[in-house]
Formats: sequence, structure tokens, C-alpha cells
Amino acid sequence: MTGPLDGMKVVDVSAAVAGPWAATQLCQLGAEVVMVERVDSSDVMRLTGPVVGDQSGAWVGLHGGKRAIELNLQDARGVRVVHELVAEADVFIQNFRPGVAERLGIGYLALDSVNPRLVYVSVSGFGASGPYSKHPVYDPIIQGLSGIASAQNGDYVKSFIADKTAAMTATNATLAALLARHTTGRGQHVEVNLLDSMIAWSWPDVYWNQSLPDEGEVPTYSEWYAPYDTSDGQITANWTNFRQYVAAARAVGRPDLADDERFGTRDSRLRHSHEMRAEFGAALEKMTTAEALDALREHDVPSGPVLDRARVLADPQVVHNDIIAEVEHPTAGRSRVTRAPARFSETDPEPLTPSPGKGQHTQHVLVELGYSLSDIAALSEDGVIGETRG
Repeated sequence: MTGPLDGMKVVDVSAAVAGPWAATQLCQLGAEVVMVERVDSSDVMRLTGPVVGDQSGAWVGLHGGKRAIELNLQDARGVRVVHELVAEADVFIQNFRPGVAERLGIGYLALDSVNPRLVYVSVSGFGASGPYSKHPVYDPIIQGLSGIASAQNGDYVKSFIADKTAAMTATNATLAALLARHTTGRGQHVEVNLLDSMIAWSWPDVYWNQSLPDEGEVPTYSEWYAPYDTSDGQITANWTNFRQYVAAARAVGRPDLADDERFGTRDSRLRHSHEMRAEFGAALEKMTTAEALDALREHDVPSGPVLDRARVLADPQVVHNDIIAEVEHPTAGRSRVTRAPARFSETDPEPLTPSPGKGQHTQHVLVELGYSLSDIAALSEDGVIGETRG
């Protein structure tokens, strides 16, 4: 047993982030994943970040554990290979624009006829229909449209947040569909889009004023959850109840704030959050980061340093949790990847193998499907697959 999804097979023909990262999460849980790339071009994520050969900093973090094959899906023989893979698979993931998979012959109805137990996952930007459904889209477009950029005071979150939120939504939905299949015996079509995923993810806090539209507006997290400056850096510090608030006031040397009527209740602290931040900010900027954290932690106030990425890797809690693994990649050399963030007492997955080279496993996978070496050579000669590799 190498994880709770040991024995599950996934075919992933998606590209970029949202579809692939859903497949990676299933892989981290123990599923076998075969990813299909285009013969004539590289996935954009192979070229994102520092690049060594066909590996990039983004790629090694997105695709560990998978087997990679190249196929020309414009050729009926390439489509036939997908059908043969799907016949033995549990999950299929694609993130083409709506209608493209159907034109290629790998839409839901086509693959359901091959394997009725298949969980077919479609990931799109806006959904299968509607005024934007055929528009091209990347993560920043969804951040702008979903309100997240506005919530960051008009800037983007500097991460693939919409892609990854959709990926997590797709992963959860896939696991639910697999559980339903256990009861019904049938697979189904699961449709996920970035826009809906991002709005749903944002709703509890970004949209709390819209949740109760008849009430007065209360400042949102983007207005009062920012880090505080210290004399030599920044810290984060937050309090959600009056006890923590009083403790924070004492920690920063302002016990008088405990009696300030503007901040006496959670509601009033929210409504007067700008004034509260100004009071605490003035006190904290006179303290060093170490002094501020020592005082806040002594008073049991939730707090921590604002670390750059290099210091994150050296942080004692991060080191203790052992979430980062350093591995020797056969192409990229020394690389760092994350372990699965969920730990299982009985079915803990094994560490993932290094991210694959382009088409690295094409020959192996085709041989497993029953193709002879001469068949594979002919497919390579005709451009249905890439150059054959062992």
C-alpha cells in the first residue's frame, strides 16, 4: 500500500496548472498518473521559472510521481491510445476549452462509452457555457473577475491562486465521485471551473458584506489583516476575542487600550479596525521583531514573523514538519519538492518519483498496452508520438 488511492489509475491530458495539479494531488495520495503531452510543443510550465533541460522550477513542483507520454491528438491513432488508457483507468482529467475534447474524440460521452465506471473531470476557466465560456483565460483574469484582485487593493495575489483553488475543488470532487461510484457502480462527469471555485473560496470573508446585503458594511480582512512593521522587519499578529486583544495591548506596552470603547467588542474592533491598527502599529514600530514576538508570545497572542522564502525553509517548525524534501533529479540535479501535506497513520503514501521528462515513459506505457516495438517505431515515424525513449 503506497497511499489511500493505491490501485487507482488516472489519465491526465490537461496542461498548465489547474488540471495537472489536481492530478498531482491524486498522485500524492497514491494513484498512478499517466500524463499526456502534445508532441509538437511543451507545456508552458516546463518553461516557467529556472529551467534545466526540459525541467523548470515550476515543473518539478507540479508533476512529481507521474509518467509522461507524448501523443498527437489530431491523429486518430493518438486518440485510440487515449481510449485504450481510459479503458483501464478510474479518472480522466482534461482542461481544454469547452467543445475541444468533443471535437478530438475524447469528450465525456465518447469515453463513457469506453469505460462507464470512469470519473471524467473537466476543468475550464468560466464553465461549459455562458458568454465567456470560449474565451482564453489564465489565473490573473480570474483573479480580476472574481473580486480577489480588488480585495488585495487592486493587485494580484502573487500565486496561481485561482488555478490551485480550482485544482483542489477538482480533487475533492473527484474523490466524492469515486466514493459515489463505490455505491452506484458508475462513473460520472465532474465539471469544475476557475471562476466558480474562486468565488466560492472567497465568499466567507471577502464577501461577508455581500452575504448580509441589508446590513452596514464592515471592513474586510484586506483592510485590517496586513502585517505590522517593526523597527527591523515585519510581524503578523491577530486577535479574534477580547482576551487576546487585551493581552496584545499589554504586550505592546499599551494596557490603556483595553479600556478604549472603540475596541471593546469584536464588532466594534472590526468597525474601527483602521484606528486599532494605527494604535498598535505605532507601538510595534518602536520594537524589534524579536522583542515584539517575545512579548506577544509571552501573552499568548497569535503572532509570527514575516519570512522571505529562504528563511521559510530554515524555520524550525518547517524543518520539524519535514514538508520539504531535497532530491536529486536525473535531469535538473538538486531540487526541492514538497511532501504530501496530509499524513495517514495506515496508508501514508511513499515519496513521489521525480517529475518526468517530456515523453519519458511513452514506450513503456505503449508496451503495457500491447504495442510492439515495431508498432511504436511506426507511430514515432508518423509523428503520432514523440521520439521513442526507453
